[in-house]
Amino acid sequence: MVPQLSASTADELSRDDLFSMLRNERRREVIHYLHEHDGPVDLRDLSEYIAALENDCEPSEVTYKQRKRVQTALYQMHLPKLADQEIVAYDRRAGRVELAPGAENCLPYLEADRDRPHRRWWQWYLVVAAVVAVPIGLASVGISPFASVPGLGYAVVACAAFILISVAQVARERGV
Repeated sequence: MVPQLSASTADELSRDDLFSMLRNERRREVIHYLHEHDGPVDLRDLSEYIAALENDCEPSEVTYKQRKRVQTALYQMHLPKLADQEIVAYDRRAGRVELAPGAENCLPYLEADRDRPHRRWWQWYLVVAAVVAVPIGLASVGISPFASVPGLGYAVVACAAFILISVAQVARERGV
């Protein structure tokens, strides 16, 4: 089922504009957070929440540097874009953000996105890299039996491993 744009804002916010806004994960998380919290929220709290998501930790564990990096991006780029499309109302001086009427067009798409299982594929790539790097490292210092495998053998295994994880990612994300 394809969500429909509401009649009141359909002329102002085209489907392309809407998808352009929603293609960025930080902007999607801004809308989701604001939807969960009625009324204006502090930019600091919003930044802390998004930084926690990005760093796989609790908001209380977010460092100043992590929060500041997210806050700067929200302040300079994401919130102004969302405000221009009337998806959020953003008071720069007060550092407060809330949903605007245009956000109602985003919510059905965000709910559909939340229903999809999300994988942090970078973790799988890191595991594959580590699994491939260990035998290569052992071979480079001459430890048997790893030293007896030619370099081309490791290259083939490494390429095959990354191709497999890439195919798995594409298949999973496309629902194949």
